[in-house]
Amino acid sequence: MRTIAPRQVRRRLATPRFSRRVTRLAVLFAISLAGCGSEEHSGTIGTRQWGSYDVTVETRPWPPRAGQNEVVVMIVGDHHQPIYDALVTMRAQATSPWVQAIEDGHVGVYRRAVRFAADGQNNLQIQLQRGDERGVLDFPVTIAAQH
Repeated sequence: MRTIAPRQVRRRLATPRFSRRVTRLAVLFAISLAGCGSEEHSGTIGTRQWGSYDVTVETRPWPPRAGQNEVVVMIVGDHHQPIYDALVTMRAQATSPWVQAIEDGHVGVYRRAVRFAADGQNNLQIQLQRGDERGVLDFPVTIAAQH
């Protein structure tokens, strides 16, 4: 085993490379702590089958509130492979226009902010298209009571 003299340790600690590593670790640690403090939790509305795909829908916050909520749609195929080349649009009321979700990094996750009505019950519709396949899935959503 090799021993390092105290003077060598001080020299190694003072190098720019070491300082960059410490800075990176500190930034990563701060980012991970920031995520832990959030009181906004996501919850699953449900999972439905669309052909051979599983479609899971979550909202943030959970339970959803009247107004803007983030809706996350996850699509997986056989062997849990992410489906990242679908066109996903959604709406919370039948009279609302369809809005396109944004695909999140080739992992089969699509996100969009959707406005839910305050009447307590909404029907979130997810419209999916992949190649020649098209379909609409319905997800009943109960809005949380305002505090």
